[in-house]
Amino acid sequence: MERSEFIKNILPLREQMFRQALHYLANEDDAEDLVQEVLLKLWALRERIADKDKMLHLASVVVKNSSITFLKRKRATQSLSPANNLTNNCDAQRLLEEKEDRRKLECAIAQLTDKQRAMIRMRNVENLSYADIAQVMGTTESSVRGMICKARMAIMKQMKGTTK
Repeated sequence: MERSEFIKNILPLREQMFRQALHYLANEDDAEDLVQEVLLKLWALRERIADKDKMLHLASVVVKNSSITFLKRKRATQSLSPANNLTNNCDAQRLLEEKEDRRKLECAIAQLTDKQRAMIRMRNVENLSYADIAQVMGTTESSVRGMICKARMAIMKQMKGTTK
C-alpha cells in the first residue's frame, strides 16, 4: 500500500480509533498518544493490509491490544511507586483502626441492657421515630428519648474507657 492510499484509508479511521482508545483509557492525552503509536504500527504493517476493511479491523484490534498493554504498564508502575506503597500502608492502617473501632463499639453495645440495645437498634439501624419506638416498647416518647440518650452516653463512656 502506497503512502497516499494509506493516508486516504486511515484518516477516516483516526477518530474512531481515538474514541475506542478513550473508552479504554479514560484520558484524552493518553488516548491521543496511543492513537499516534497505533498509526505508526499500522504504517509498519501497511504492506500486509490488503484493503480498507482489513485496515479497519486491524486498527480496532491494535487499539484494543495497545490499550490493554498501556493499562498493564501503568498499573505495574503505580504498584512499584513508593507513594503508592505509602498510600496502601495508610489504607491498611485505616482499615485496622476502623476494625478496632467497630470491635470496641460492639463491646460497648453488648454492655447495654436488652431494652437499651433494642431501642438503639430501632432508632439507629431501623430508623424508627421516637413515637414508633415508644409504641413498640409500650412507653412514652419522652421516656424513649431519655433511655436512648442514656444508652448513647454509656456507649461513649465505654468507648473512651477502652481507648485508655
